[in-house]
Amino acid sequence: MGQSYVVQDCSYAVIQNGEGKVAVARTPKGIVLLGGGVEPGESEQDALYREAYEESGYRIRIISRLGFASQYVNNFAKGRYRLKRGTFFECELTEKLGPPLEDDHELVWMPYQEAHDSLIRPFHRWALEFVSSASRSTS
Repeated sequence: MGQSYVVQDCSYAVIQNGEGKVAVARTPKGIVLLGGGVEPGESEQDALYREAYEESGYRIRIISRLGFASQYVNNFAKGRYRLKRGTFFECELTEKLGPPLEDDHELVWMPYQEAHDSLIRPFHRWALEFVSSASRSTS
C-alpha cells in the first residue's frame, strides 16, 4: 500500500521432458523458470529466446502460449517495487549453443514436485500447475 510499482513485462518457459522433470534455473536468488524481462522493442517470444539462451546456453522452441499471470515483487532493502507481468509459454530445448552467458545461472532438471516446491515465484508455480493440469486432462 502506498508504493509506486514499476511494471516489468516478462516471458517465461515451462519445459518438461519425457521423464516428468522440469527445466529450471538455479540462481543466487533461488530456483526460477527460464526467462525474464522483455527489452524495449522486443517481442515476448524474442525475449524468451534471448533469456533462455543467456540462462541455459540452449536454443528453445516455443510450443504454445499458456497464459498470463502477474506478481508484485518487492525489494524492501533497495526500495524497489515491481509488478512483473508474465507471459508463459510451453517450450522445449532444441540445441545446445554453449555455456550460459549468465555465470550465476545453472540449468537443472528437477522432478515436477521438487521443482514446484522450489520455485521462488508463486506465478512460476501457477504456470507449472497449469501445464500439469492441462496434460492430465488430455491423457
